[in-house]
Amino acid sequence: MIALTGLLAVTLGAIVWQGHSFWSDAQAKRNATLNAKAAPITAPPVTPAPKPATPPAIKYADVATKNLFAKDRNPTVVIDPPAKVEEKKMPPLPIVYGVLGLPSGTKALMAEKRGEASHPVQAGDTIGEFKIASLDPRTVVFDWNDRQIPKKIDDLIDRSEEAAPAGASAAQPRVAATPNPPPQNNTPVAAAPGNDTGAGTRACVPGDKSPAGTVADGYRKLSTPTPFGSMCSWVKQ
Repeated sequence: MIALTGLLAVTLGAIVWQGHSFWSDAQAKRNATLNAKAAPITAPPVTPAPKPATPPAIKYADVATKNLFAKDRNPTVVIDPPAKVEEKKMPPLPIVYGVLGLPSGTKALMAEKRGEASHPVQAGDTIGEFKIASLDPRTVVFDWNDRQIPKKIDDLIDRSEEAAPAGASAAQPRVAATPNPPPQNNTPVAAAPGNDTGAGTRACVPGDKSPAGTVADGYRKLSTPTPFGSMCSWVKQ
């Protein structure tokens, strides 16, 4: 038993010594490798490649004027002519049947075209394509397409029936024709105010035969006598 124990101790010591020897050799090789200096290597001289000659611009002419995918390609730039803008034609001016000075301002009885129903308008209202910029008993200024069109009231009054018949005697007294009244609509129309004319009043609907004083929708119907006939309107109560 003692001999066996001594043999194991000797074997263990031999193993430890051999392991230490191997570790020392490996450490020496590692230090030798890490501390070794690499010999510098001289890089070969760099020789630049020769620069290609610049081709003349004439050689690119075919590239600019010919294309395999577009045979109609050419260097000529075609500029489209500017689009021709046609100036909008101004429509005929409205027809005037009379002018009345009221405490709320000057009002005129106008129709957009001859033969259409007329209605009272004042400055700021629109009739057809025209807006009334200003209005007084003698002149009116229309605003159309950013243009100011001043006109005299006398030039806009409908005088289609004032021409004297052909062959009439010079001694016969001339009677001025009354303005052409708007066409009458025989279809019954309910009593109700029409378009807003400003200052709390509304125009009468053509064909409305309800008497003055009729009340509808919070408005009362008025009939104002003028030199050109009675002018109908609705006043807010």
